[in-house]
Amino acid sequence: MEGKRAAELAEKRLVWQGRLAEWKEGGLTQTEYCRRNNLDPKNFLYWKKKILPRAVNLPLVELPSEIVARSSRPANPQLCLLIDSRYRLEIPPGFDDETLVRLIRLLDRQ
Repeated sequence: MEGKRAAELAEKRLVWQGRLAEWKEGGLTQTEYCRRNNLDPKNFLYWKKKILPRAVNLPLVELPSEIVARSSRPANPQLCLLIDSRYRLEIPPGFDDETLVRLIRLLDRQ
C-alpha cells in the first residue's frame, strides 16, 4: 500500500516539475498560467514551494583587509561556492565580483 502511495507521489512530482518548467519558460504569471491550464492556484503554489529551490538573499559582508591579510591562505587561494547542490563554482583570486553576481542571478533563474 505504501509503495503504491510513494509511486503516485513520485508521478505527481514529475508532472508538477514539468508544469513548473513550462511556467518558468513561458513568461506567464502564476495566475495566468493556472487559468490557462485549469489548475488550482493553491496546488500550484504548494508544488512550487515543494519543488523549486528558494533563493536565499544573504547580504554581502566585506572583510577588512587586515583580517584577510592575517588569515592563513594557501599558495593558490580560491573560493568554492555551492549553489543548491547543483552547481559548484571555483573562483580564482582576482575574480570580477560583478561577473560573479550576474552568474549567480543567471543560475538562480534555472
